[in-house]
Amino acid sequence: MSLFESLNMATRGLAAAQLGINVSGQNALNANTPGYSRKRIEQSSEWRRDGSFGQMGFGVEVYAINRVRDQFVDRLVNQELTRYGYFSIKDASYSRIESIFGEPSDGDHALNGLLNKFWNSWAELANDPSKAGPRETLRSTAQSLVTQFHYLSTQLRSYKDTINDEIEARVKRINEITSTIHRCNVVITGTEGGLHHNANDTRDQRDQLLEELAQLVDVDYYEDEDGALVISSNGRLLVSNARNHELSMRREEMTGDDGYQYSRVEVFFAGTGNEFKPKQGELRALMDVRDVDIPKYEQYINDIAKTLITEVNKIHQNGYTLDGLTFIDFFNSDPDKLNAANIDLSQSVKNNINNIAAGIGGEKKSAELGSISKIGDPPPPDAITINQLFPPGDPIGDSSSSYDLVNDTGTPDSPHYRFIYKNSLEISYMDNDGVLQIMQEGKDYDIDYNTAQITFKYSATGPFAPDGPGYNATNDAKLQIIIKFDYHENGYGGPGDGDNARLISQLQDKALMQSDSFGKSTQTINQFYAGALGRLGTERNEAEEGLGTRTYALEQLKIRQKEIMEVDINEEMANMMLYEHVYQASARFFTTVNSMFDTLLNM
Repeated sequence: MSLFESLNMATRGLAAAQLGINVSGQNALNANTPGYSRKRIEQSSEWRRDGSFGQMGFGVEVYAINRVRDQFVDRLVNQELTRYGYFSIKDASYSRIESIFGEPSDGDHALNGLLNKFWNSWAELANDPSKAGPRETLRSTAQSLVTQFHYLSTQLRSYKDTINDEIEARVKRINEITSTIHRCNVVITGTEGGLHHNANDTRDQRDQLLEELAQLVDVDYYEDEDGALVISSNGRLLVSNARNHELSMRREEMTGDDGYQYSRVEVFFAGTGNEFKPKQGELRALMDVRDVDIPKYEQYINDIAKTLITEVNKIHQNGYTLDGLTFIDFFNSDPDKLNAANIDLSQSVKNNINNIAAGIGGEKKSAELGSISKIGDPPPPDAITINQLFPPGDPIGDSSSSYDLVNDTGTPDSPHYRFIYKNSLEISYMDNDGVLQIMQEGKDYDIDYNTAQITFKYSATGPFAPDGPGYNATNDAKLQIIIKFDYHENGYGGPGDGDNARLISQLQDKALMQSDSFGKSTQTINQFYAGALGRLGTERNEAEEGLGTRTYALEQLKIRQKEIMEVDINEEMANMMLYEHVYQASARFFTTVNSMFDTLLNM
């Protein structure tokens, strides 16, 4: 080996030692930089073939600077981050839903306490129905119950709207991440380009972005031969080796069963218009909470509100007020009001506490009236009105009774015409072919239940029309009408009658909800609500336990990942000292060879 070759060896040693010091310094300076993985120089002994001695040492060769990472551990971390992201959202969401319901509660401001107070108020009214105090208490309690239903519905809907905003924010962040990863791909492929040069810092940035993306959505990924990272989620490409595939959003305007107007953020790919719905991660959890979890608990309280309105009104309508009136709703029975968002007291009860029907009256009986009327030729263009429902003279329930609808003739009216059960009324007629046809309230007739006045409607196609199904103008036919209904035999029992209020209070212990396979209700309203709260508690615990498991697993993997990639200051200081000694030795070797040159030149 010549002296020139020796000088070359010394120069190589100096350069390798200096590079080692630089890399160790870079590591030490970035010890607290998030996502930074420590670097190390990869070096080997360089040699050349000598004719006399074979392989001869030719110094040191640094062939690469590599990151210290374990791709297997990194992949496990990303998978666990996806699960962690899903359960973290689910846990927070169930916690929020629990706080909205405010159960269990020792007071009576939550729904369970207000339901119990509502039933107790009816029992107290039954004991003293003639006094204003129990009536005021009942109305006030009922209004508080209505307000709580409104609160629960409003809060759940508001939370659902908030989740739309959360989804939008995360989709925007996904687009930012995939765009940045694509730019990293460009830098990495341009820097490395098959020359064994490593874009280490850009790879660190890309790996950090990938971890953040993995927490948002489930990701599958691989690195192609040029070093570009290709990422997909649920089988859909988010980043290819050519570009990133941007997500887009639109707000769909929706209408609920109760007429409620709301918006729903839909996520799709901007380029293809295909829907994007990940399998896991924060984004999927938000979609599940918005589309499944919250609607489920909205349906629970809507079912409770509807059952409460229907069952209380069913009994209340057949009871009597202090003024002896009947067929009055306690809750508003408008079909659009049969839900938690719109439940309300009836206007009658709001206006006057005397309209609370605490009395039940006499026994329930049934009647059927056969009424035959001769219709004029042609029939009158206006409606035909029965001023009193019962046929004069004959006992109630005699199906042979008849009444002249046109001439309205007969003997004095029955005293029971006001006390008819609202849902029991059925009016039918016999058509020209002798077939019994059921008439429809609102279409063929109207009825005022407070006065038992029925008004038959005239229309071009109705039973009263010329050549219609119930009338033949040529034959001057007669129209036979059959009226069936249930009624109170004795009517109102007086101010001291509280039996109807007692019946309503007993609804607390009556199975009205959760039908079995035979269609039989198996739970009371309170039991159904308790069951809904139990399911909420169970799902909350499952989410909490799932988050705890994922957190522990992620922490263990993160510890392992940090052990591999994290900078150890003591180790880097030791490396710098080592490279310093190597540098000094290389410099001493260079000085020695240089001295030998001087000796040779001075000979």
